[in-house]
Amino acid sequence: MLRKHFVLPSVMVSLYLLFALLAVSTSQAQKVSSVEDHKDTKLYSVYDFLIGEPAQDSIYLGMWSYHFIDDDDDYTNTHNLFGLVYKGIFLGTFLNSHEDRAWALGLQRDVYRTKVEMIDVDIGYRFGLMHGYENLQLFDSELFPLLQVYSDISYEKLGIQFSWAGSVITAGFFIRF
Repeated sequence: MLRKHFVLPSVMVSLYLLFALLAVSTSQAQKVSSVEDHKDTKLYSVYDFLIGEPAQDSIYLGMWSYHFIDDDDDYTNTHNLFGLVYKGIFLGTFLNSHEDRAWALGLQRDVYRTKVEMIDVDIGYRFGLMHGYENLQLFDSELFPLLQVYSDISYEKLGIQFSWAGSVITAGFFIRF
């Protein structure tokens, strides 16, 4: 059941992501691009935007969540995440909101990078598979697809990541290596 006081934060997150992605798709100067030859053609720029670049190598520690759709008041909001991104491939494990061990594996891509003074900002996505959610499995595989949008804010090698997947926003820390 969607609670009324969760509607405004959900709309705000959705608008933030929409405007961030619109800025990425229209900004040729700051978008992540590994191929410069074809960035003038719209078809290629959309493709280039979706492909992005492999996310920077990082270790993720800790994760906290907020559920917009909350059918269960006993959700756990602290998840003890340990994750790793290496050459754009992520692998992580955490305790989900029901305190069951969950695993995730897939691709992590940055589609936008900018620097504001000494602060780095990256926007990207993860696409992969998860294991550890009984109610969300595909067929009898115990797996389900993951699509998550994130924003990294970092200084030097330390940072915080905010992400959104479905009806959940999360925050956690990372160290670049």
